[in-house]
Parts: sequence; structure tokens; C-alpha cells
Amino acid sequence: MERCDFASVAAIIRGDLLDGSFDNQMEFLEGLFSAYLEETETYWDMGLVCRWLNGLAKPSPAIARFYQDRKQREELSITLEDVILPCLSDSAMVVQNIHALLLGDTSVSDSKKSELCSHYPCKNKSAEAAFLTDVLLFGLSRPFVARDIRKPNLLPSGSLSPVLTDFVIDDGIPKPCRHFCGRDTELAALHDILIHHGKVSLQGIPGIGKSELAKAYAKDHKKDYTNILYLSYTGDLKADIANLIFADDLPEDDLDARFRKHNRFLRTLKDDTLLIIDNFNASATRDAVLDVVQKYRCRVLFTTRSNLPGPHCLQVEEIADDAALFQLVSRFFSGAEKHRSTVEQIIEAVHRHTLAVELAARLLETGILEPAEVLAKLRAEHASFDATDKISVSKDGKSSRATYYDHIHTLFALFLMAAPQQEIMRSMSLIPLTGIPARLFGQWMGFSDLNVINEMAELGFIQTKPGNRIALHPMMQEVSVSELPPSISLCRTMLESIRATCQLHGADVPYYRTILQTAENAVDYATKDDPGFYLTLLEDVFQCAEKYREEATMRRVIGELEVLLSNPTIGTAKDRAVLLDCRAACEKNTNKAIRLEQEALALLPEVNADNALLVSNLNANLGGLYRTAKQNDAARKHMETAISILEQYGLVGGHDSLVQIVNYAVLLNDMGDAERGLSGIRKMERIVREQNAESLDHAVILETMGRLSLSLGDHTQAIEFFRRALQIYEVVWSDEPELIGAKRLELLSN
Repeated sequence: MERCDFASVAAIIRGDLLDGSFDNQMEFLEGLFSAYLEETETYWDMGLVCRWLNGLAKPSPAIARFYQDRKQREELSITLEDVILPCLSDSAMVVQNIHALLLGDTSVSDSKKSELCSHYPCKNKSAEAAFLTDVLLFGLSRPFVARDIRKPNLLPSGSLSPVLTDFVIDDGIPKPCRHFCGRDTELAALHDILIHHGKVSLQGIPGIGKSELAKAYAKDHKKDYTNILYLSYTGDLKADIANLIFADDLPEDDLDARFRKHNRFLRTLKDDTLLIIDNFNASATRDAVLDVVQKYRCRVLFTTRSNLPGPHCLQVEEIADDAALFQLVSRFFSGAEKHRSTVEQIIEAVHRHTLAVELAARLLETGILEPAEVLAKLRAEHASFDATDKISVSKDGKSSRATYYDHIHTLFALFLMAAPQQEIMRSMSLIPLTGIPARLFGQWMGFSDLNVINEMAELGFIQTKPGNRIALHPMMQEVSVSELPPSISLCRTMLESIRATCQLHGADVPYYRTILQTAENAVDYATKDDPGFYLTLLEDVFQCAEKYREEATMRRVIGELEVLLSNPTIGTAKDRAVLLDCRAACEKNTNKAIRLEQEALALLPEVNADNALLVSNLNANLGGLYRTAKQNDAARKHMETAISILEQYGLVGGHDSLVQIVNYAVLLNDMGDAERGLSGIRKMERIVREQNAESLDHAVILETMGRLSLSLGDHTQAIEFFRRALQIYEVVWSDEPELIGAKRLELLSN
């Protein structure tokens, strides 16, 4: 029996969508719940949306609550009628199938079925929309039951790979640019080489169209493969593989554990699976996991500037078809035919380079310069080069001659960007090439709308990606860094937003990887013209990286802090104490970590309002290390010192104080004084309950109180604390049923 819930109803609707209606699951859901998104200014993670639609996670209860309002319910019905129904090939059949699904669900009462079918049979589109609204909202609000996709028959016997749609959740294969053309010969050659060799690298200069060719191949041959997986390389192939979303990933899995699990599974896939690794611009010596991937039995397609050892290479050259290139210009420049002769000369002037041709066409459409003026500028820039001039590509992907880059630089400058556009490009050059949700970037920039961002996409400077994400083309990022060098001060608005998010120590941040990668790009590319702010940014980014156990980023930040603080004019004793604390957090040897924390405290011999929270945390951290070393008396001394500082300076109530008091209570329990621990934590519970009774902090406190009650033999009180804690976990983790299930089992085992 199929259960009538949100995932099953949405699956019936999505199964009847006309080709090209929505690019991906994210666009479908954003179209369906557009009123909610506009009103709440919310954005979603692609992985989470996939889990909602596949029945692996409960959709956010906030959506159901929003549409309980009669006005918003009517808005959803209008959206279904105006946006969704026109995209269906047979809306009447969709309604009929959903009606059958509802009637066949024995977990729904007859009276509820009758209520939901008040608009069925449907006489018109409005009635269809009303029926779908009722059933969708019912599915959203009813108790959630997760799909069980970890079935014994997931890996089939024989020569085929398992179907991974519901097991490995990714963003899907990006569609090629709608103006893709002129690559029929390369598409045929690529298919032939993949069939015969299995591992292929599409190699060529930046901006020549390697990624678009790979996307077009995936689109044309999707029926030839059981699975096609797509990775956008971030500079660390191990992390990219680890960061795939597998249905059986556990919250406590760190990067190494996820990589081992995912790599082991990927090794089982056969040659009916294609793995695309886009923008793999690294040499084999710079990414050790490359050799691991090349041993996979599935087919692997790299797009790269580098000479990769192992895969068969297909060199991607300039498009040879004159008509195709002119057609490309015509897609962007409405006056192309009128100025055909000059346009053809512009194409030759930029050496038929795909990205340069597109950028030139978009520039012409703006009307900033006449075609003859653009041609003159390009010729003046490099009069010595002719159309046969080639660029050799070295083993690390860098061009030995800068012809193509110079053309892009010239065109970039000719757009005459205004200050807001320049600010966007500087900030976007720090965003990872995998992209960022457009709404989130607009929020970071403090924009009230996305108009300027959309204009930049129309001009071709910003690429749009699946899931309403935006990014820069790799070549455009390099040119932007050169033409509009980012700096800490010029990107202050965005970096300040990132820092503010990192300071929310108790809050979960679903896009934390984007934050950390952007911060690392700031380390790499931004001029450090505001060392004071840069220092505090790094310190806060470290806290975020530590929270999510991103050890590589933690060590990267420590290295940058050490360089910065080697200058005696930068930072204070507090900052140097923070650095020692960061080093202690990464230290595997407990005794060495203790010495680092002691050194940090020695730098701050006097406690004052300015350093009270830091000194308190240092004492708390040192107490935790002593507890690990089984020196409980020393641990108790430092934990009590930490809490007394919080109380003295009125700092009790924040997330840091919660962690300290809970850890202290657990220590007292270990030392046989659970009663005192429970007494101390009760005070904290009252404060947190008054601040936010349904917060994760409150749930952690209640759970700790339950465990302390068990130690005291008060099972009735313990059960009550666990019950209240679980109620909060169910609200806070409503999008993560696996976490709720694991926590329920954990509490029941007590």
C-alpha cells in the first residue's frame, strides 16, 4: 500500500510534467511554494529538497503552518492552477491517480477521505487545483513516516549498477546552456572514447566549452546509463566525494568516515554508471585521490585544463563551424545580422574562443559600444596575434600565452560596470565555483531584491546553476580577481554577514560548507587591507569549522592566524590566547593540549569585562581536557572557575554558558555528586526555557537532567525529562527524521 503523503503526491505530479517545465526538483518546489518563499524570505538546500521529495525527510513544518491560513491556502490553489497545472501533460489523469492513492490508503479514515474529496470529481481546472491543494496540505501536515530505501536488493546481481536515484542524493546533472551548438563531432567522439576506454579527460583552455560539452553529453546519453553522477571539483576530490549525500550517512560521521563509506560504494559501480568530475584543474600530484577514482569500474569523465595521467584525452578546440558561432552571437545580439561582417571579424579577433564570443555578443546587445568600436578595441589590444595563434596548456593548467585572457580582460573592462556591479563581482570571486543560492548571496550583500544580481546574469558575468544557485565561470573568476581585486575592506559587507553567522554558536547552519569555502577563498585571493577585522573573521570562522569538525579548514585558519599574529603590531593578548586555544582544539595529544590552554590563560592574568567570556571558556576547555586525562579534581576546579566568571559578569544564559554548565553537571555525576549537578543545571533550565522553550539548547539541558535523575534513582522524573526533551527534538529536527529516530532509541535504551 502506498501511503498518501507529500512525497507520494508530489511524485505523481512530477511524473506527468512536460519536458523542460522545471530544470530540477528545486525549481519545481520553489514554483509550488513560491508564496511561502516570498513571504518568509527562505531558501532551501538542494540535498534537503531531494530528501523531502523522495520521502526521506519530513518537509519543514513551517510550510504546513504557513498554508493553514485561509488566504495563503487560496494562494497555493492559485499557484497550482496558474503555474503547475499548465506544465502537466494530463492534469485530469494526475488528479485521478492522486484520488486513487488517497482512497487506497487504509491509514486515512473514511470521513477524512470524504472531506479531502469535496472538490472531486473535478469539473474544471480550479476544482483540480483545489483538490490538489487539500491533499498536498494533508500530506504535509500528517505524521511523517520515512521511506526505507536501504533494502537488501539495492545492489543487484549481474552486470548492472544499482539505481541510485533514492540512495545517493545530488543536485542532478546541470543542463547545458540553451545556446549550446557546434559540437556534434566532439559529442560523437566523446561517446566512442568513453565506450572503449572508460576514463576520458576533456582537455582544453579555459572558457572553450569543456563543461558545456560534458553536460550536453549527459543530456544526450542519459538513457544509455543507469546512473549519471556529477561533481563540481572544489580543489579537494576527497572532500567532494565525502560531501555527496548518501541516505545512510550518520550525523556523527566525519569527513574521513564519509569518504571511506562513499568510496567503498562507488567502487562497486559498473560501466553503466557515468561519473562526471567538472573543472578538475589540478595535477595528479596535487590530488592524491585522483588515482583512487581512476580505479573505479564505472566510466569517469573529467573536464580539465591539466594533462592528466591515465584517462584518454580528448582535446577540445575552438568551434570550427562559422555558422554555429554566428548563430551563438545571434542568440545574444539582436543586431547580429545587420552587422554580420563586423560580427564575423569580432569572432576571429577573439580567436573563436567560446566564452569571449558570448561575452562580446552580450556587450554588443547593451549598446555601450558599436560593433566597429568593439572590433577596434580588440584589435588594438593584440594586433600582433592572428586567428591561428594557439595557446599551449602546461601540466598545471596555466596558459603559456595570455591571448584568450587578454580578450576577456578587454571585454570585461568595456562593460563599464557601476559600483554595485563591481561590488558583486568582487564578492562573487570569493564564492566557491560550486555556487551559492542567489537569495543567500543577496542576503549576505544586504540587497532588498535580486535585481542587480539578475542583471549581472543577463550580461553573462554570473552563471546560473540548478537550484537557483549562482556562480562565476572559473575563467571569469580569475579575470575578476585580476580586474577587480577583492580585499577584506571592499568585501566587508559579505564577510561581515559570514562572521555574524559564525557567531551563532548554538544554531545549525545548513550552508556552513559555503561559508568555510568562501572564507578560504578570502585567505587565498583577498588583499588583507583591514587586518583587525580579518583577524576577528578568522577567529569566528574557526569556531564554525570546529563545530562541524572540518579539520582541514581549522588547520588552514590556524596557519593564517599564526602568520597574522607574528606581526607584534597586530592583535592583542586576547587574540594570541585565542590562537593557542585553537591550536589546542586541533591537538591530538591531551597533555600538549593542556599545556597550550595553560599558556593561553597565562596571557590573561587579569579578568575584566572585555576578556571575561574568553577566560571563562579557556578555563572550561582546560577543565574538559583534565576530565579526558582523568584528573577530575583539576577538571572541577577549572570548570567552577569558568562558571563563577560567567556569573560575576552576567554572562549566564548564552550558548557558551549552557555548554559549560552541562559539562560541569556531567563531571559532578562522574564524581558521585549528581544531586549538586542537577541543582545547578535547574537554574540554567529556567533561564533557557524563558528565552526559547523549543530550542535545541533546552532539549540538551532536559536530556542531561534526565540522565542525572537516573543516576539518583528517580526513574519517574527521568522519563518526564526525556519526554520533554524528545518533544523539542521532534520540532527542531523535523527535517531530519533519522536524527529523531536515533535520539528516541538512545533515550529508550536508558
